[in-house]
Amino acid sequence: MPGSVCLAVCVGLAIAGAASAQWADRHDPSIEVPPGIPLTEGRSNAALQYHMSWMILEPLLEYNEFTSDELEAMDRGELPEGYAHRLAENQEAIADLIAATRLERCDFGTQYEKGIGALLPQLGVMRSSAKLLVNDARRLRGADTDAVAERLAATIRLGEHASRGSIVIGSLVGVAITELARVETVKLLEAGELNAHQAEIINSALDRVLTEDPFHSLEAIETEKVMMIAWIKSEFVGEDAGKGLAALLQYESNDQSKEHRQLSRMTGEQIAALTDETERAYDDLIAAWLADDPSGELGKIERKLEQGEYGLLTRLLLPALGRFRVQTTEIEQNLLRLRSELTAVQEG
Repeated sequence: MPGSVCLAVCVGLAIAGAASAQWADRHDPSIEVPPGIPLTEGRSNAALQYHMSWMILEPLLEYNEFTSDELEAMDRGELPEGYAHRLAENQEAIADLIAATRLERCDFGTQYEKGIGALLPQLGVMRSSAKLLVNDARRLRGADTDAVAERLAATIRLGEHASRGSIVIGSLVGVAITELARVETVKLLEAGELNAHQAEIINSALDRVLTEDPFHSLEAIETEKVMMIAWIKSEFVGEDAGKGLAALLQYESNDQSKEHRQLSRMTGEQIAALTDETERAYDDLIAAWLADDPSGELGKIERKLEQGEYGLLTRLLLPALGRFRVQTTEIEQNLLRLRSELTAVQEG
């Protein structure tokens, strides 16, 4: 037996042995298995199930090979013949991808302790997965509308999972993914191609995102507040703390401003004091988000930010969240309209 194969077998046995010690008494109700089949705790974590699907679907998640004309044709529902054939060949893996979206739990283990350096590589793959599901729905349009509805519903659930990272960029990616499904569903509605059962499939998926906090947007701001302040206080200490933080923020923004130069001269104690103002800014943002006129209140905060009322660090660090609130409000309203149209189809 070749060494590499032997190693793979040994690793597989080790993983199996470890998994057997993690069998879960309770699991996600969406998982259907014969009685007596053991399930590990990880089986109920969508993140792990996504990874297994991605390993198989990897060649189909790359869109660089297509020309701009081909990509535009895809948006019209005209898939290249070879690509459509590969989608058809990978239905088992696509079914596993869809099954992963049905799981409630989705934890990619984000390393919040790294602050700005926290990596979120899953977001790009999730966007590619959403394109794959929508393209497969386009492939099946006119042949199996139940399957089309299932894929669009899965895309909506995938968007909600993307926003589970409790970081603003995750919420934005979740919005973008769900918008793909919404636009495609509207096309079906306008063409009169959905029956009551298919409308119900998509409508049920909207329960995932039409919550008190769509796409975990407010949760993302609250998490970033805690994460960023704790990270800065623990990571940037000592006499040269400002140099390190300024260099990092300058890299992130590609800006060599006087504010960066000023920050670079600060000590860890001075930076820690600045975070008090940053915390106040986040608190004001959270209050504005929940206000009767969030856009107006966020506009006031952004003006204070520009005028330096929240301190130097906040001006460099805090993202402009006014547009973020507008985007989440727009998608929520669009999805509520979509729900109304789907409900009308269900009720005949």
